[in-house]
Amino acid sequence: MDIVIVGAGKAGSLHYRAYSRLARAGRLDLRRIHFIDHTGRPGAELERLLRADGLNPPIATDRPGAALPAPEHTVVDLCLPSRSLAPALIGWWRAGYRRFLLEKPFLVTPELRAEVAEVFADSHTVLVRNYLHSRVHRAVRELIDRYDLDPVLCVTDFSKDRRADNHRGRGASGTSSPTVYEVELPHQLYIGADLIGAPRAIEHVEDLDQDTVGGAGPLRLGEGVIVGRAERGAAFIHYSNLQHPTVVRSLDLLCRERLSVHATYAPICEELTDIKAGVFLCKGDTVLAKSLFTEDDNMLAMISDAHTALTAPRPTTRADLAEVLRNSELIHAAIADPAGAATPGVRPARGDVLQEWVVDSFRLGLPSGAGRAFLGFLDQRRRARMAGQLPALDPAFETGPGPRGLARAVA
Repeated sequence: MDIVIVGAGKAGSLHYRAYSRLARAGRLDLRRIHFIDHTGRPGAELERLLRADGLNPPIATDRPGAALPAPEHTVVDLCLPSRSLAPALIGWWRAGYRRFLLEKPFLVTPELRAEVAEVFADSHTVLVRNYLHSRVHRAVRELIDRYDLDPVLCVTDFSKDRRADNHRGRGASGTSSPTVYEVELPHQLYIGADLIGAPRAIEHVEDLDQDTVGGAGPLRLGEGVIVGRAERGAAFIHYSNLQHPTVVRSLDLLCRERLSVHATYAPICEELTDIKAGVFLCKGDTVLAKSLFTEDDNMLAMISDAHTALTAPRPTTRADLAEVLRNSELIHAAIADPAGAATPGVRPARGDVLQEWVVDSFRLGLPSGAGRAFLGFLDQRRRARMAGQLPALDPAFETGPGPRGLARAVA
């Protein structure tokens, strides 16, 4: 089975790095990987990887210009900007291809939904959700199952310094640049959905600091936060800062019975492979269990599973159309209304989900320290700006250890 990587930028290089490791394990032939990129050349990261493998393959600028095998013998790996994915998928499907690996996020405009549904029904597709394939995530899931944890709040922080890449146009389509909601937050949405259930409503969306390029105006690639409720009632807060000097991939689950899970995922960056990852289960300040990992290549695990599924003689893998459309609507809503709340067709928007969590934390018996720790999290994330939107959570308020103190805080 041949593989066509469409997009020779950062995502394409990360996928190729995984394929290269599978080739060293004897699972595929690198000479059967083809590349297409509108520039006709590999990005810097991909070029280094190809050189290390002793390869210098041609980079076609489009499908007609590439010498490709028959569609029935080909997996198409789409590593394109978010707003280009749906049109590209439809185009390859119309050309007869039926096996696809799709990078995140997968945004679908209303006019393309019917055709995307037809593609999904008539093809075998795998969505790239690499963090679900990490050893860290498996350890979190095992803790939830073993201890019957019942999360009431999920907080994720996926941040890094992407300013240089942003200014070079990374992730830009022909007409626009991506927003902060199209880079790390899609990862955070599927992580949260896997742990606490699919999002039921988005309560608050905000651009915090917008990156700028000279006099060209904001790129909307600075900081962003999405706050909402999941279908089972737990709250979630997904925060991303694309101007942060270090790479952060953190998850915090606050649960009933004073239990909490704290995890750090390993980033999928070749230059950061020495970063360690781990998971802690705590009750109050006491650590009950921990798992530490010195290696956790979640992209390799993802690509390995996808390759096995898509190259099977009779693949059965189907993408979940409902999930794709739901996440697409959430991201589109965040893009369309960054200054206020965005709730795509669920219920009137409100900005008090964090206040509700504070109420829940007392009602459900979470320790007062957990509430203060979370307010500390807000303090690190531009507290003054957040307090302006959600004044009941201003850390200047003095919260007591029980309902009486809470009444003072929110009165």
